[in-house]
Amino acid sequence: MKFIKSISTSIFTLLLCTACESDLEQVTYSSENAIPSTLSSLNDSYIQESKNASQEAFTLTWSYPDLGYQASVINALEMDVKDKNFANKVILASSKTDLSHTITVSDLNSKIMTLLKVYEMETAPIGIEFRISSSISAAADTLYSNIVSTTITPYEGEPEYPAITLRGSYNGWDFTKSQKVYSVNSDNIYTAMVYFDGKAADGWKFCGTEDWGTDNWGAPESMTPEQSLVTLVSGNGGDIKAYSKNSYYLEFNNTTGELKVSKPHNSWGIVGDHNSWGSGDTMMTLETETDENNKFQYYLKATLDMSAGNKWKIRPEEKWEDDIAPGAVEGEFEDAGDGNFKVSEAGNYTIKWYFNKVTPKIIVVKNK
Repeated sequence: MKFIKSISTSIFTLLLCTACESDLEQVTYSSENAIPSTLSSLNDSYIQESKNASQEAFTLTWSYPDLGYQASVINALEMDVKDKNFANKVILASSKTDLSHTITVSDLNSKIMTLLKVYEMETAPIGIEFRISSSISAAADTLYSNIVSTTITPYEGEPEYPAITLRGSYNGWDFTKSQKVYSVNSDNIYTAMVYFDGKAADGWKFCGTEDWGTDNWGAPESMTPEQSLVTLVSGNGGDIKAYSKNSYYLEFNNTTGELKVSKPHNSWGIVGDHNSWGSGDTMMTLETETDENNKFQYYLKATLDMSAGNKWKIRPEEKWEDDIAPGAVEGEFEDAGDGNFKVSEAGNYTIKWYFNKVTPKIIVVKNK
């Protein structure tokens, strides 16, 4: 009986090993035999216009790669200037499940302008290439799809959106020096962060035009301090004096007059390795300037010393709620890749945060 049991155990072990080897053969990945994704084609050319910033530029679709067995694959849609071998590729999308990506005119234009700056190329019709990279792990070869190319004519400057101005004591009631709220989808919903620099309670209004006709919105008599939701009065409302903080995020519906007020803060500062991510943030102050297109702009500014590799963020009132990370802004800065900004070289830096925009912009400059 013991002999028979021993034979049975040996046979079972042999079968088990055979099964294991068979399974291993089934899941062995070979990049030579794998079939990469196929990326859809595009039109020969596209012309970008700022007035269409919120609209769809185009949609790219692709097939799922065939690796010879079921595997979890990350497919990334990559973009670069033509004939650059994707040396400075931009990742437009990355997913295990999605097989398409729609990009807006604004987003596409922004990424193209970034590439032109990297390659020190002038703004002009430019050949752009796209491909899908498929990977299952760092140890396995990456599969690449066919390359799809097109010629895109970008536009310079920021896209134009429908806007409503905020005129008040903070800017001397000057229409030309007003902060704004913007309708990204031209749907009567206007949003943006605004900064009153201690003068919110002195009064302000929304104005759709330069004059004081009926296209303005003010406070109802029943308005209460720091009211988060209120319906404003069109044409004959009083000055809005219900808010006392420096900055707010506003959402205004100019059809219904409904105003939503959120994210009230009195200060913003720079936190990071330079202050051990603790207290004592470098405070930002409100500044203004006129840009190269003669547009009046507001921004928050801080100047500080940072060592090489210093990581940092912008946060309000030394608290982590509503902090600003690289993924929420565009501009000229170094992304640490872990949700923080960083600087590679030691030095004195000026940080400008242009907050009153559809997509806020941060410019980091190393001072001489």
